[in-house]
Amino acid sequence: MDTTRRLLTDTDAADILQMPAARLARFAKANKVPYVRLPDGEIRFDPDDLREWVETLKQPANVKGTGQ
Repeated sequence: MDTTRRLLTDTDAADILQMPAARLARFAKANKVPYVRLPDGEIRFDPDDLREWVETLKQPANVKGTGQ
């Protein structure tokens, strides 16, 4: 891991994901989102892991025609 990269707090990560921090914390507790548990028990989020996670959530568009 690049030691100069900043891990995000739950508040910072939730802001980026545009969701409440409490929901993100529940997702982490349920192992629905990747997170890092620090030795003191605090949870942090790696921005690269969050980007990859969001990519897995994308749904394909259901385009039947362009209408042109």
